[in-house]
Amino acid sequence: MKSLEKEATRLIKLKLKEKEGWNSSVLAEKLAMHPSSVAKMLVAGQIKLDRLKQISELLGYNFLRALADQIDVNDPPRYSAEPATRERIRELEIENAVLMKVLGK
Repeated sequence: MKSLEKEATRLIKLKLKEKEGWNSSVLAEKLAMHPSSVAKMLVAGQIKLDRLKQISELLGYNFLRALADQIDVNDPPRYSAEPATRERIRELEIENAVLMKVLGK
């Protein structure tokens, strides 16, 4: 398997091609980085997690999840909330909405 950093930069390049009007210069501007720094990052295949999170938010694609899905370990589970917990949360949200309506808020 490729290094996760190289895979991340490969995915970023793909998403930049898919997103109309985007390229490494536009990405650099949005990241408040010099275009040559972004180009070096993408060529070198090295990226920090904070930067990857930031790029995920800019491009609307969760690169961290895409990379995590390549790791064959399921601990912690992807969705850790038990079904009973999710159901209780849903019930409380409904109750909250009813109370807000009764209070006129």
